[in-house]
Amino acid sequence: MGEFFEHVKEGLSKTPKEISSRYFYDAKGDALYQDIMQLQEYYLPGCEMQIIENKSNQIAQDISARHSCLQIVELGAGDGSKTKYMLKQFQPYFSSLEYIAMDISENVLDINEAEIRSEIGQIGYNGVAGDYFETYQSLSATSSGRLVLFLGANIGNYSTEEVIDFFKFVQSKLNGDDYFLVAFDLVKDPRKIQAAYDDSKGITKQFNLNLLERMNRELGANFDIQNFDHFPFYDPLTGIASSQIISMKKQTVEFSDGFSVTFDLFEAIHTEISKKFFWSDIEEIAKESKMYIEQTYFTPNKGYTFVLFRGK
Repeated sequence: MGEFFEHVKEGLSKTPKEISSRYFYDAKGDALYQDIMQLQEYYLPGCEMQIIENKSNQIAQDISARHSCLQIVELGAGDGSKTKYMLKQFQPYFSSLEYIAMDISENVLDINEAEIRSEIGQIGYNGVAGDYFETYQSLSATSSGRLVLFLGANIGNYSTEEVIDFFKFVQSKLNGDDYFLVAFDLVKDPRKIQAAYDDSKGITKQFNLNLLERMNRELGANFDIQNFDHFPFYDPLTGIASSQIISMKKQTVEFSDGFSVTFDLFEAIHTEISKKFFWSDIEEIAKESKMYIEQTYFTPNKGYTFVLFRGK
């Protein structure tokens, strides 16, 4: 139980209730997320692969102008199915390449290592399981240049204030000529964004409701999944897509240690935000976190971008 249970008790005692999206990712959650990545409505992975396939050579060239050896640290590395293509294109530009994959899920890191090693020889590999807010701090100094990757548009899971704090946190392990490459999903047709988080097959709903199932499995809770629904919403005024789990009746849920929580009819548990960025948002982040925008790499429709930041 441990940290997960403490977080659940704290979050479900708040008004409004909330549970962090980091707890989506157990073995079943990992599998459901991979299913989401294959959905036609979920456009983000396709946009990301466009940039990786078409721009990785240019990104490597831009970085190799400063560094001949490179350590790549990926935060929230996932299964490596996209990163392996980037690393493969990076390899000719550097005399040595080291890859450090950081992810909260040990299960996913096992898949990551298999993916990377199957595609790329002669690469230093290190998988580090745990909360990257903790594991990143343990990074030791390196004589190579350092590139930190934060892909998948995961930066959108943080509020603006949290993003700026996150940038400062990443910069704490960067020298002035090191880099931070971040994927941003940009504002676009609101209906396209809404559909990405409310897919016609209901897999995103299963992914969210698995959080309740995980509490049943690991914390001895008695959530009746039939009594809850998933409600995603996109606000084009703020650029924020948010996810909620809704209680469809007044009910009380009990946990094995005696903790219980009561839900009113239609009461929500907030689980996740996914912000879509205006370019002015990105410029403001760079300014407030004191980082340079070194280069940008867009999809052809300008709806998604990788931004290469450099520390000051």
